[in-house]
Amino acid sequence: MEYQVIEKEERLQFLEEMFESTELKVTESYSYPTIMEDLSNVVLFHIKEVTFEGEEKSPRREAFENVIGMIQNEGVNFIYLILGDKKGVSFYFGLVRESKYDGELPMPIDEMGNNLLKSAIRGNFRGSKIEEVSPEEMVEIFDRMQTNSNNRNRKYASVIGTPGINESEDKKSFQGVDRLVDVMQGDDFGLCILAKPLSKRAIKKIEDDLYQIYNSLSTFSKISLQEGENQSKGTSISKGTSDSVSYGENITKGTNYSKTSGTNENTGTSESKTAGSTKGTNYSESQTEGKNWGESEGTNEGKSTQKGTSTTEEKNSRGKSEGTSYSGTESSGTTYSKNTGTSSSKGTNTGYSNSENMSKTKGTNTSTGTSQSKTAGTSETTGTNSSKTTGTNNSVSESSTTGSSQNVSKDIINKKAADYVKYIDEMLLPIIDYGKSKGLYLTTTFIFADNNSQLEKLGNTIKSLYSGKKGNKNPLEFEILENNDKKIEYFKNFQIPNCISYDNENALTLKSHFVENDEVSLGNWYSPNELGLIAGLPEKEVVGLALNEEVEFGLNAKTPNKGEELISLGNLVQSGNEIDTKVYLEKSALNKHIFITGVTGTGKTTTCQKLLLESKLPFLVIEPAKTEYRILMNNPKTEDILIFTLGNDKVAPFRLNPFEFFEGESITSRVDMLKAAMEASFDMEAAIPQIIESAMYSCYEDYGWNIDTDENEKFENPYDEGVYSFPTLEDLLNKVETEVTKHNFDDRLKKDYIGSITARLQGLLVGSKGQMLNSRRSIDFRELIEKKVVLEIEGIKNGTEKSLVMGFILTNLCEALRAKYNKDKHFKHITLIEEAHRLLSKYTPGDSLNKKNSVETFTDMLAEVRKYGESLIIADQIPNKMTPEVLKNTNTKIVHKIFAEDDKEAIGNTISLSKEQKDFLSSLPTGRAIVFSQSWIKAIQVQIEKMTNTTSDENIDEDRLKNRVEDFYIENYKKGIFIGTKYEKITKEQFRKCREFSTNKEFVKIFKAVFEENVNSFNDFEKVINLLNDKEFFDDIRKVLTNDDENIENLENKFKEYYDIFSDDLHKTIYAKYYGGLKIQGSTEDNLKKIKRDLKESIITIFNNGDLNLGIDRSYLKKYIQK
Repeated sequence: MEYQVIEKEERLQFLEEMFESTELKVTESYSYPTIMEDLSNVVLFHIKEVTFEGEEKSPRREAFENVIGMIQNEGVNFIYLILGDKKGVSFYFGLVRESKYDGELPMPIDEMGNNLLKSAIRGNFRGSKIEEVSPEEMVEIFDRMQTNSNNRNRKYASVIGTPGINESEDKKSFQGVDRLVDVMQGDDFGLCILAKPLSKRAIKKIEDDLYQIYNSLSTFSKISLQEGENQSKGTSISKGTSDSVSYGENITKGTNYSKTSGTNENTGTSESKTAGSTKGTNYSESQTEGKNWGESEGTNEGKSTQKGTSTTEEKNSRGKSEGTSYSGTESSGTTYSKNTGTSSSKGTNTGYSNSENMSKTKGTNTSTGTSQSKTAGTSETTGTNSSKTTGTNNSVSESSTTGSSQNVSKDIINKKAADYVKYIDEMLLPIIDYGKSKGLYLTTTFIFADNNSQLEKLGNTIKSLYSGKKGNKNPLEFEILENNDKKIEYFKNFQIPNCISYDNENALTLKSHFVENDEVSLGNWYSPNELGLIAGLPEKEVVGLALNEEVEFGLNAKTPNKGEELISLGNLVQSGNEIDTKVYLEKSALNKHIFITGVTGTGKTTTCQKLLLESKLPFLVIEPAKTEYRILMNNPKTEDILIFTLGNDKVAPFRLNPFEFFEGESITSRVDMLKAAMEASFDMEAAIPQIIESAMYSCYEDYGWNIDTDENEKFENPYDEGVYSFPTLEDLLNKVETEVTKHNFDDRLKKDYIGSITARLQGLLVGSKGQMLNSRRSIDFRELIEKKVVLEIEGIKNGTEKSLVMGFILTNLCEALRAKYNKDKHFKHITLIEEAHRLLSKYTPGDSLNKKNSVETFTDMLAEVRKYGESLIIADQIPNKMTPEVLKNTNTKIVHKIFAEDDKEAIGNTISLSKEQKDFLSSLPTGRAIVFSQSWIKAIQVQIEKMTNTTSDENIDEDRLKNRVEDFYIENYKKGIFIGTKYEKITKEQFRKCREFSTNKEFVKIFKAVFEENVNSFNDFEKVINLLNDKEFFDDIRKVLTNDDENIENLENKFKEYYDIFSDDLHKTIYAKYYGGLKIQGSTEDNLKKIKRDLKESIITIFNNGDLNLGIDRSYLKKYIQK
């Protein structure tokens, strides 16, 4: 059996070139304007943070494909740039104008970048933080591409080829750029990918070229050979006589006219290829039956024998046939014949055919022709026809055929051609198909580093990461460039150079190069899918690029009613992106109270200040720990703000007598609130709260108050300004021992209770706390609630004492609001309490029931003030420490970043947050908050508008605080808060004298005991100041007191000798100055008690009943007064 072998054509030689290095040479130097010469031709965006959907756990590759798919304008290159150094990596996306493009762009590059690229990034990586690179930063980037930190030129390399793909269909399952960054961690390097959108025409050309290559390769990829043999034999006998006569006449007339004119032009290129294989089985069956009758007259006799052999042979086939035929005919007279016959044949033929054809014809044919013809004519034909036939036929027919056939086929496969057919079919054509919808991009990659070793590491890492299990006919390869290589200048300007190549065009097309006008670009065409493999964003967080999880919140706050007063909070945040949609709170919702939470530095105070400023209402801020509200002094809306520094008397002193109450308020109510404040602040065991309560009532009684009627029997007008009709903390301290004794405790308990209560109260009477709380009159809170006021409690460091002061303040505030409401039903006010957990802390097992009851007292009080027009803003860093009533009874919640799981649960459950939303509270950026208010269906995310800068380095001069508060006291001088101020409106210098005098406990005691009832002008008060401030007078007394005399009598003698003057009551005057801390030798306890008892009378006697116009008998005092 013979086979005809088909030779491989030389046209497949280009497949050999596929495995050789394709050398692409840039022959022309870069001659266009550089980027540095015109920065308007480039725009870059720094990707600082990327947000991904929570269930994905990393950014989806489709998101980047959508971004690159937005850039499909000719004349523009997309830029993907990574710059790495020891500090980390920076990712940039950008656009640059193609230097050689001479067309007009639809819009400027910067506008295209902001309207298309930036919007696409934000839309697909929602919540990502993107910043446009400034011109100054752009120059720094270009400098880094030129030289390293040591001013040495960078080493460059180009990367060409197509990334491979793996079997997984999951687009998350790919080796991302985060691995590349990890490998290059600490190195100074750069990676840049340029992608130029190809036009529809270019995509069509690439597709057509691939189809032509495919058709050609398909012809030669498989050859089928077929061989067959066939034999046939037959016999036939026939007899017959025939006689025929024929004549005829025909007439035809006609006229014909025709005209033809035409032009033909044909231009074409043809290329064909054929490959086939056939296998078949044929089955046929037939049956014939017929009858024939005839009559013939004549005689005919004949005999014929024929035998022959025929052989045929032609290209691609061979055959041979043999046959013998015998026939005879004999006829006479008239013959009658009738023939009836039936023929049936049935056969089956199975054959194999194998043929291999490889042909390739490529040519161009052009022909042009013009033809014109004209014909006219007339014809006439006449004819007569007549025929007669008479015949007799008698025939016998016999046929016999025998045949046999055999075919053999064989396939000859060209594996290389077949592989490329599969590569085109499964790899390249799908890229083209995908690119038709999302775009096809001519892509080139270049890398740079300090030295060749870093380039090798970077290049090999790229090859390793982006090569897959299949699709590697055109693998990634990188070439380190010489310093004078012309490609480098193109790369530095973000341009893709054109090259000259002497390789077969088919080979270049299979390598994904784009060939046009005999030029090939230094790049490969990718669809967005391939670009997403090599130019995506990290799957995991890397140094320099943060990954944040995206969690959805509501986007529709309640639409306010027309004409309703609103408070602007800020802009709506959608999937992490701030959008230009304002979010408002209804002003009417303020008196349903607001709770604000967030850890330090996340914008909690900024939000509080925003609400205060937007409300345009008077407010009181209780700030226990910071001084950030001082910045409000620089805001035009709060220029008149008053800031008091509680615990720091040197700046802006505050005076608060917790026992002073308003007219109409009951003593019982005041005592209950004071006791609650102490219980909420201090741990009080057993009967201590009851002892203190009893002591308070006794103090009020000492000042003439009737506990049952709330009336004063000692002072005619106890609420008037300048009247000191209320007890003080010192009075309470002095009552402790008496009250404890009343309860008949045993000696041990008695001492324990006295010591415990005394220690707590004495701590409140020391230093600035004592100056503030041991005041006989308070600042009028009815005046404060009409102003914008901040109370800084930073100066009091002890936490329990801070809580106590906050309790005292809230007690006065609540009563002031009640009194104001009784006069003005439309009055509105805001109170902001920072660190509210100090007073409104949650009851926990182990706490005393007294504390629990006291917290409930304050929560009830705060709930009550709503009806007085009061709006509460409660701010705290630790929601879980707050009593649950606060979280439940505040209608609006504003939540900044919080970390603790229990805090997220506590606040999240009150605003219907899902688990993912609760977890996201730890990821909130500074200045953003989750807000939920009345009638809202869902919590929404808001970027709070910043009206103040709480982190500014700007310091508010404390003298500004001091002067403003001093002016406030001077305006309210009649209240007599400071000793000596109630007589008349004084100057600021005179006020400071009064402040200083009030801080001297000894002077205050003497003044209250001797002079107060007789001093009626500030001039008289200044004389008292001069006397008591005379240092020589008291130095002389100290000299006497420091002697070691054993008794009072010797002390008096020494004093008499020293001054040469004697007075029976002189020792009592001395004791009035120093009795609190001095034990006089030789004095018995009974004697000391007697001195105390007679103290007031003695001092009055010594100082002539307060009359400073002393006579001759008291001349020894004039010496000091006149000074």
